[in-house]
Amino acid sequence: MSDPREAMVELARLIYARQLSDSAGGNVSVRSQGRIYITPRFMGSRYRWSITPDLISVLDAETHEVLEGPGDFSREAKAHLALYRAFPEAGSVIHAHPFYIQVFACANRPLPAVTEYTHKFGTIPCIPPVKAHTQALADSVVETLLPRRAEFASHGLAALLAYHGIIVMGHDLDEAYDVLERMEVNARCTLLGALLRSIEG
Repeated sequence: MSDPREAMVELARLIYARQLSDSAGGNVSVRSQGRIYITPRFMGSRYRWSITPDLISVLDAETHEVLEGPGDFSREAKAHLALYRAFPEAGSVIHAHPFYIQVFACANRPLPAVTEYTHKFGTIPCIPPVKAHTQALADSVVETLLPRRAEFASHGLAALLAYHGIIVMGHDLDEAYDVLERMEVNARCTLLGALLRSIEG
């Protein structure tokens, strides 16, 4: 993908429409041809995920110098950049606050795999509380996902952020989104399955 900005704009609107994130924020990035494209600050509160291509910042993938677009990009960029450094094969990162996943994140609990199409991911870990927007959080994300490097050859990776949300990484934008939506459906099935069992019991 030579210039992913239009695809990022389309995907951002889909994420918000499908309640895969909220007005508290979230962010999307893509690495392509030596550049990193990342969504703006205030993605939720100001834009409600309805952005235009000119709001996406374009960074040099090595120096992180802003080449195009606004300099005021997402404050969670530290985690995105850290993942790109640690995983040279990574092509996209999404951080979001999905409707059902938030229940697990805010309970500081991992997300078990209950659907057939999430079994390959296993249990999604929940990173202990770390202050948002910090290098410490970025480092924690990398430390959590690095042990699963071998798995990344066949599918995307994800981790919950305690009291915060989820971060997913894929080889490209489509894969990152796919992981995000699979995990959200999995979270819904886990919660409603528990409710169903309690009613039946």
